[in-house]
Amino acid sequence: GIEDSSIVYTRKISITTLNNNEKSVSSTVTWEASPERTLTVELVTFLTNWPGVEATGGDTGGGGLSGDWNNPRTLGSIDLGPGNSATDLDVKNKIVYVSAEASAVSKPDFFIIDATDGQNPVIKSDINVGSKGLNALDAAGNYVYAANQATTKQLVVIDVSNINSPVIVTSSSLPGVSGSGGAGNTIFYFDSKIYIATKKATGPEFHVFDVSNPLSPTSLGSFEMDTDVNSIYVFNNVAYVAVSADDELRMLNISNPASISQIGNYDAPGDTEDGKVAYLVGTRIYLGRLVGGNHTNHHEFHIIDVSSSSSPQNLGSVDLAVDLNDLRTRDSLAFFGTSDSNNEFQVWNISNPSNLSLVSSFNFPQVASGIDYEDNLVYVAVRSNDALRIITSTP
Repeated sequence: GIEDSSIVYTRKISITTLNNNEKSVSSTVTWEASPERTLTVELVTFLTNWPGVEATGGDTGGGGLSGDWNNPRTLGSIDLGPGNSATDLDVKNKIVYVSAEASAVSKPDFFIIDATDGQNPVIKSDINVGSKGLNALDAAGNYVYAANQATTKQLVVIDVSNINSPVIVTSSSLPGVSGSGGAGNTIFYFDSKIYIATKKATGPEFHVFDVSNPLSPTSLGSFEMDTDVNSIYVFNNVAYVAVSADDELRMLNISNPASISQIGNYDAPGDTEDGKVAYLVGTRIYLGRLVGGNHTNHHEFHIIDVSSSSSPQNLGSVDLAVDLNDLRTRDSLAFFGTSDSNNEFQVWNISNPSNLSLVSSFNFPQVASGIDYEDNLVYVAVRSNDALRIITSTP
């Protein structure tokens, strides 16, 4: 071959955190073939922390973004039937687990949907837990762990190894909890433990269960929050908790579940906006809030640096003027499920936290209650019998 030592090559290595167990690494080499012609070669690889994926129940989010998210479109949808509305969902390998609230106790409140063909998702099965419904769920391995709306047996464990025939294998009550606020409100699985919480109740709102044997959950400890707990995200020994209090985000040391302690908090401007969702990527928490009574300049979306749990720092925020009920991030984009009557689904560019910008939005029949991401598809739970929307980018 012919070598030309006069050619100067520039190489740039970029590392992007996709989630807490995945990073993308890109190597870009640029050179001038001639004064008028610049050439570039880019190689991208993905790195996965498989023990971490196992700790989170095997949920990775899959491949990265593609297509045009300036113009999202509906790929497919599911109707759960009259009297059912979705409250939450979790997606693993194109199987969608949906929790629901039913108009009658006799109606089903848990659904398994096969979305392998995203244009034609199919309900494979459903079951009735026997209460008002389920508020939230998290799938891990062959089980789904659900937060029950009842004030006893708040933790429900469902065997989903056969998606055509799910089975409730056990349910557990939260020790020391009573009162109307004591229903299961939010739930999170990490490293063979379940973190489940209630609204403000008599007794502790935050609870930890050992589910290394899913058939026999064991209570490990609890913590008094003295407020509604609306969202939990656990990574390593810290629980990031969104609450209905002036300090909307609280960080708990859960290394010893029998002796939980608060190690930090974040109080966003405005006292009427409850913390609704906390989602961790790397050292950043993406915090969503409810709109409250006076939202002027009281932003509903915040990006918070929690590299120091005792001293979190706000990196940027934006005023949505609506409830931000759930969110997921991928690469430079954040996907929102909101209460906006004309733009329930929103896509935001978060590459520069100090200059957040709306990319696109989408109108649904009702409020978006839950959201998940997998392989360039966003799955949205909707508080309507038209309960699942699968959204993708325009090719």
